[in-house]
Amino acid sequence: MTSQKYQVPYSKSTLEFSIPSSMQATLAVSRPTRPVENVKSAILDALAHPIGSKPLRELLKSGDRVCIVFTDITRSSPDHLLVPAILNELELAGVRDEEITLLCGTGMHRPSTRAEKEAKLGISVVERFHVIDNEPQNPAALVDLGRTATGVPVQLHRAAVEADLL
Repeated sequence: MTSQKYQVPYSKSTLEFSIPSSMQATLAVSRPTRPVENVKSAILDALAHPIGSKPLRELLKSGDRVCIVFTDITRSSPDHLLVPAILNELELAGVRDEEITLLCGTGMHRPSTRAEKEAKLGISVVERFHVIDNEPQNPAALVDLGRTATGVPVQLHRAAVEADLL
């Protein structure tokens, strides 16, 4: 039996695999785009001019509780650039540090280590703010929101549900 070989980007390298020729497979490839020249500037511009919303500064005030969900170590996302920029906007809006929770969206993955949180957010952010993990196996940390139309139960972390802005 012959097989088709594929190679896809994975983490910082590539993943190679084969699919038996008896199976049908399609490899989706993104259209090439120009990289953003100045990522920090693009982030600040996006925060100043959000699509379909007022800027964070106009949505919040001192006393509002905010929960920022960030990706765990299994996801390649520039959280180390995004989260500090968001935190700066919150500070400009008058939101105090103790009103901010950073929730690592681990899904069903294991809890993240302190070193992983520091790698995602930066040491100063982890030291300054309340940083927690999703706890999918801890009923006390979850709020039951009912069921979807197809009967799937929906539960979210309490910090996310109780925030004034998520």
